[in-house]
Amino acid sequence: MQDRFSTSRDATRNDLSKDLLRAVSGRDVNAQLPVVARTRRAIRVADENRREQGERERRTLGISLFTGGALLVLLAPVLWDSVDDLFGGEHFSDLPTQVALISTLLMMSVAAALIVLWRSRSGHDEFRQDH
Repeated sequence: MQDRFSTSRDATRNDLSKDLLRAVSGRDVNAQLPVVARTRRAIRVADENRREQGERERRTLGISLFTGGALLVLLAPVLWDSVDDLFGGEHFSDLPTQVALISTLLMMSVAAALIVLWRSRSGHDEFRQDH
């Protein structure tokens, strides 16, 4: 009984060593298929990650440009009016100039707080794992 198992183990070892020798020497192409499949999967996952990161960067740039343009559109009339009042002879201590400057500072601080909040939330996507 012991001999039958030992001969089957020896035969299996011989078959495995022959298969390994053929795979290493390049004579058995089918032995390399799992390695090729793993390599293709790794390359495909890396390419998908690179594309997703590029899309994220383009989206971030677009949102930043849109936000900057919106702030410029919102703040330009207020700043124009404040500068016009100052050139017209008013002083910083006059009520309309103070209201315009305080509202401008308030809008800028709200925009800064929203940007900080948005950046802190978007940082969590960097460590996402797909596998």
